[in-house]
Amino acid sequence: MSQPLTTSATTHPGLLHPKNEDSHSVFPTAEGGVVLLVCDGMGGMGRGDEASRLAVDLITTELKTGAGFPPDRLRVALRRTDDEIRRQLCDTGEGHPGSTAVIVYVLDGAGHVAWVGDSRAYHVRRGTVIERTRDHKLVEELVDSGQLTPQQARASALAHVVTRALGGRSPREATVKPGSPGHVWKLFGGDRVVVVSDGVCDLVDDDEIARITSEGTIEAVRDRLVELSLERGGHDNITCIVAEWGGPDWIEEEVATPVMRPGRELDDLLQDERTLHPDSLPHDEPSTTDPGGEVTARLPLLDSQRDASVRRGDVDDGRVTEEIAHDAASDQGPAPRTEPVERLPVAPLQRTPPPATREPGRSAPDPQADAATEPSAGPRTATPPGTRSRPYTPPAPPPDPGGTMRFDWRFLVVVGLGLGLVVAILGYFTR
Repeated sequence: MSQPLTTSATTHPGLLHPKNEDSHSVFPTAEGGVVLLVCDGMGGMGRGDEASRLAVDLITTELKTGAGFPPDRLRVALRRTDDEIRRQLCDTGEGHPGSTAVIVYVLDGAGHVAWVGDSRAYHVRRGTVIERTRDHKLVEELVDSGQLTPQQARASALAHVVTRALGGRSPREATVKPGSPGHVWKLFGGDRVVVVSDGVCDLVDDDEIARITSEGTIEAVRDRLVELSLERGGHDNITCIVAEWGGPDWIEEEVATPVMRPGRELDDLLQDERTLHPDSLPHDEPSTTDPGGEVTARLPLLDSQRDASVRRGDVDDGRVTEEIAHDAASDQGPAPRTEPVERLPVAPLQRTPPPATREPGRSAPDPQADAATEPSAGPRTATPPGTRSRPYTPPAPPPDPGGTMRFDWRFLVVVGLGLGLVVAILGYFTR
């Protein structure tokens, strides 16, 4: 299905460079979307134009055909392009040419964005920049850390130092990490998308781009941005793509995250799948008890559909389920146990005999005599499940070895007080 998106693009070498090292492309994809792509070549013994052209060719090949989750496809395309540019152009001993890249992939009212370097994309609505990409520049990092103000960054001698690029370094270094906003640009009817190289955004600030983009046709906007860049010096190559979304406003779909209850049978899952997607599963296959029948045939289908749901973000892969269970347990305390508890076998406790005591006339305990008088405990057996064990009774204390009476200290106190009282009375009457 074609997208209701109109586009207009142009490029200009600028006023200071005899060769235009920018490359761009606007092309449809097999799944019906439209890709807006700008690449700005740089460095490497004047071979920046080779790098930018190669980047456009490789990215176009990656995105024109195939299907999948758009953000993943953009990221993979940029990383593969980085590896291939370094392999082809940066391993020959003739410098390290490279290129920036910014991609906006419009599909069904959503703009999927990814970039490397300092070429920019803008989402403009009624004279306001809703969002734009962030430059991979050294001065951008210094501004974020508070070491430079935006005005100082614009005039800095480091203003053109990029921190990420396609190519521009040895093939033995790590693959580049593309930038991404982390969400789609939600397009409303009349919204415009502007994709430019730094030959425009270095000389025209965001407020001016927003105002110019909202005036006139997209062709007029394109020409005005190029003219203004040339009027202000045209120090670099200039490339500009302007697109307008003519479809309906983006509507956020409320999709509930499916949560699988524990203990559900496969037949229940298959029945739910038939209800939600009647055409996705056959109805006349053997039951799940037939080896090689419904279970074997349908599990790959369920796995592939689940994988597709994970890529779309419809399935949380268990994370939401775990969080819900954790929150419920925190709010309500431990839940009562409703399932039957299996009683484990318990071995009977073996009473420990009291310690041997020395009797008068006996020098030491006799183990053989003790064994003869001690009753046999018998073999140790496990108590059958479901039976109640005899409660354990602690052994009685051993008898007093000397046979003497033990007096309580409270009795001695009472006796002492009585004797003291008698002595006091006798002393009173004998005075």
